[in-house]
Amino acid sequence: SCGLLAAAARLGLPGDPAASLRRDRPVEAVLRVTGHWTPDDEGWSAPARIVRLLQEGRLTAPPIEVLLHLPDPEEPPPGFGATVRAKGYLARSPGLGNRVPSPPGPWRLRVKSRQLIEIESPPGPLARLSSAIRSRVEDAYRVTGPGRGEGKALARALVLGDVSELPLAWKRGLRVTGIYHLMSVSGVHVALVAGLVWLLGGWLPRPVRLLLMLAAIVFYLLLVGPLPALVRSAVMGGLAVLALLTERPPAAANALGWAVILLLLDQPDVALSPAFQLTVSATAGLLLLAPPLARRWQGRWLPVRCAEPIAASVGAQLATLPWAVPRFHMLSPLAPLLNLPAVPWTGLALIVSLLWTAVALIAPGLAGALLPVLDLLAAPFSWPSRTPPEVWLPVPLALSPLQAWLLAVGVAALLLLPLRRRTVLGVLAVLAVPVVLGARSHPDPELAMLDVGQGDAILLRDGDRAILVDGGGSRGGDIGGRALLPALLGEGVRHLDALVMTHPDNDHCGGLVDIAAYLPVREVWMAPGWDRAGCAGRLLDLPDVKTRFLWRGKRLNFGRWRLTVLHPQADDGQPVNERSLVILAEANGRRALLTGDIEREAEGELTECCARALRADLLKVAHHGSRTSSTGDFLDAVAPRLALISVGVNNLYHHPSPEVVERLGDHHARLLRTDRAGEVVVRFGEDGRLRIETPGVPK
Repeated sequence: SCGLLAAAARLGLPGDPAASLRRDRPVEAVLRVTGHWTPDDEGWSAPARIVRLLQEGRLTAPPIEVLLHLPDPEEPPPGFGATVRAKGYLARSPGLGNRVPSPPGPWRLRVKSRQLIEIESPPGPLARLSSAIRSRVEDAYRVTGPGRGEGKALARALVLGDVSELPLAWKRGLRVTGIYHLMSVSGVHVALVAGLVWLLGGWLPRPVRLLLMLAAIVFYLLLVGPLPALVRSAVMGGLAVLALLTERPPAAANALGWAVILLLLDQPDVALSPAFQLTVSATAGLLLLAPPLARRWQGRWLPVRCAEPIAASVGAQLATLPWAVPRFHMLSPLAPLLNLPAVPWTGLALIVSLLWTAVALIAPGLAGALLPVLDLLAAPFSWPSRTPPEVWLPVPLALSPLQAWLLAVGVAALLLLPLRRRTVLGVLAVLAVPVVLGARSHPDPELAMLDVGQGDAILLRDGDRAILVDGGGSRGGDIGGRALLPALLGEGVRHLDALVMTHPDNDHCGGLVDIAAYLPVREVWMAPGWDRAGCAGRLLDLPDVKTRFLWRGKRLNFGRWRLTVLHPQADDGQPVNERSLVILAEANGRRALLTGDIEREAEGELTECCARALRADLLKVAHHGSRTSSTGDFLDAVAPRLALISVGVNNLYHHPSPEVVERLGDHHARLLRTDRAGEVVVRFGEDGRLRIETPGVPK
């Protein structure tokens, strides 16, 4: 509370501190590098905090955390803790305007040339020491070789707090099972590091062992960097060790309070950071909710050895629920049970990874030979990604923060109140479940063009039947969890009859792979002949999902929708875009033409072979309105009353083309674009009318 008040008074939060910034104008920023650098394909990136910012002669100091990108991976970046002056453009992926909106992405400052950056002040001594330790470990990791499996990626995540090299499929699977928190460096890691030092120093006097534990905690913090969860854990661990050194009984709740106070005094706006909220609330759940739950369950329903770890997991999950569910839209009821084997296994993997890191520092060749041991320890973390999500019984939820708080309080009351009160509360909870979990439904068939930024995602729905035609995509991101899952939940969809891939470009196919990790999927539909090495292969490899191949002439029915495939032919050998599936969808006498990314050649072929079949009331404009599509002859054949274009806000391709927009206007088609209107829902009424709704606007 003090942190929120300080943030409001000093920084004007929670208002947007960057509301006055123009993204189309360059900035000159003074930044302090607040984290360690990580290499990527284009150069280096590290978290940084803006100290001062100059744009168009206006000097401000917005409290913004940014990801600073520098080019040239061969040239070393400025040290962690340095203050630098950089010139570039501030950018962030925009929020998506669906019924359940997705927030904007993190701020990024990309510097095009090293000549546009200069060091204003070097790092302090602690930051230099941290950089030296980190660089030494990074060099040792590099020398050991890539390995054959993901063991080294797991070691980087557990030891260095860097999850960037973990496969995206692993991350999705761990989120669905509710154990992704184990990949976040926090209290478990600090406790294991300190405990390992305590055990190894068993022959030393007690005060010396405690001082070594304190040194180990500080060393680990220097190695990983000031991540919110790790700083909180390190402060609490340090206070506990100091209490033992002064022969005072450690008070964990007091340690948590002091950790929060110290962090907020240093940086008040950290109170609004999701990482800070989750780590503090999880620790509060462990300290305040877990003990009474364990006392209630011991000897009644659970053995003593099981009651405490399950109560700890349930307490942490309940405390984080108000923050986690509105952000991640997923509740994992099996997480308390899955944590029973997962936490010890993660502890074992961390200890082995720490020992392997020590070997890598001394004998890199031997560490390279031991990589198969890390691969063996990493294997169980891949299991959730190899099974369909329904195996783990996840509960997809689209809740507001208030609803999430009510749910958390209600569940906690059910677990902790006396029997009579629990019975009354349970009855009320059962009555409230249809309101919270009830699917949004409408009697008419619906077509919804979801806002996924620069990509395509079209939902066809009739009652509880739904198929998703394309799913957008982002390079290296999880658009399924960030955008598709909340958008589909907003439309009341909790399972999909089919995923339809028009073609394997990432901005159409990537999200389909993502969403299959969160919602049950029955079938995958695509044209034959796609290369299995790309996105199409990942769809074909989805566990327990049937595949159906489509080509010209195929007809399918689901609900009141009648689907006819117009393109491509079974043996089509055209380029990727020209081979896109083209589907005519009909319901209640009205027609919608879904065109993927076809261009002039495919449009000409369709006009010649199937001119009558092309006539439609609604046209999904091909290739995001690119000037290589939507020819005059094709639009003459379709004669749409309504045209929909799916594009990202201020996209790099400048879609849609002004020529296409003009041609659509000449054909008297009403145009709606996701970059301006957000999600577009069209209902196909039994009276033959098309009813249009735009429930969200991009931000």
